[in-house]
Amino acid sequence: PTSDLVSIAVDNFSSWNLIGLPLEVEDSYHANLFPMSVLGTLYGFNGTYNQESELTPGFGYWLNFSEAGSTTITGLPITSLTISLSQGWNLISGISETVDVSSITDPDGIIIPGTLYRFTGTYVNASELAPGKGYWINTYAGGDITISSGGAAKTRSVFTDRTEKANKLSFNDRGLYFGVSIPEEEMLSYQLPPKPPEGAFDVRFADDMKVAENSGTIEIMNNTDKLTISCTINIDAGE
Repeated sequence: PTSDLVSIAVDNFSSWNLIGLPLEVEDSYHANLFPMSVLGTLYGFNGTYNQESELTPGFGYWLNFSEAGSTTITGLPITSLTISLSQGWNLISGISETVDVSSITDPDGIIIPGTLYRFTGTYVNASELAPGKGYWINTYAGGDITISSGGAAKTRSVFTDRTEKANKLSFNDRGLYFGVSIPEEEMLSYQLPPKPPEGAFDVRFADDMKVAENSGTIEIMNNTDKLTISCTINIDAGE
């Protein structure tokens, strides 16, 4: 019945955004859902970027907007989603309400701690999935996860972010870290998602990491003619 319909406002930045479909809708064509978006700029990910025309719940997408704004989507609420993930990076989206990453049901323990990322002009770690947004998540292996409302928070081992004590090198406020040693079994937690589409900003070490012990080559995708670099030294280098 139409009385069950709800509306969700999804805001966007100018240029590239990671988005998802937060509700069950009759028409999921990207230009009708997001009339302010640039036609033909919807991309999903399946090992590589693929151009798409319609959005499917549970999947995340890149979509380009010519200016910042907000879109209201109306449909039936999604209270639970089971998503099949492949090994490595996946672009996902959540349900019709905000879900904490700790309450995602992950029976096989495939989610690599600390690898949920949103995109706000640059990649940022996320702790929850908000409706209408897309997210990267990295896995040890393929398998199913379930995102649902009222999911019990797991007593999952808490992720200790070892970059907090590291030296920090910032490019346009996007931080890379060095000077700490990461245990081998935790290295995947410090890998960055695949690079965003052309026209977005990105900075990383050449091996797709955000941390290096003592040396590394830095790759920058710049979208302006300005680059602000700053450095914070937390660890005394000794002699």
